[in-house]
Amino acid sequence: MTQEMTAKGRAEAARPPLPPAWFQAAAWLLTLAGLGISVYLTITHYDEGALVCSATSTIDCHAVTTSDYSTLLGIPMPLLGLAFFVGFGALLTPWALRSTWAPLRWGRVAGVSVGVLMVVYLVTVELAILHKICLWCTGVHVVTVLLFLLVLADEFRRIGQVD
Repeated sequence: MTQEMTAKGRAEAARPPLPPAWFQAAAWLLTLAGLGISVYLTITHYDEGALVCSATSTIDCHAVTTSDYSTLLGIPMPLLGLAFFVGFGALLTPWALRSTWAPLRWGRVAGVSVGVLMVVYLVTVELAILHKICLWCTGVHVVTVLLFLLVLADEFRRIGQVD
């Protein structure tokens, strides 16, 4: 029994600790917010009447979400957002956060990096080409950038623990 407990204790000591609770809470809240907005935008992609947003000269969600840029290779942008947030949620599970398997850590970094690149592309389209802003889309953009900053902070925290 003592040997089993000792082996179990060594195994637990070898596992990296979870990130701080504030990181986990913030990452999950942001991921759920992004997921919720993406679900809503997916619904409105298929039912334009469900879209609730003002339509002023600059703020016009309908113009943005129905533009030629609202799909990528035939896939609606909201579905891509949905896939991103579901995948990112999987990378935030305690098992994935504790894992020492490098592809999971780099998958988190790569995922949010691609997300930020998509944000840069979409904001550029909104401002430079369409001259319209979608507030719902902006919500997803802000969430993605904040997740990017959180993941970078966690990576720097992990690097600091190694030294």
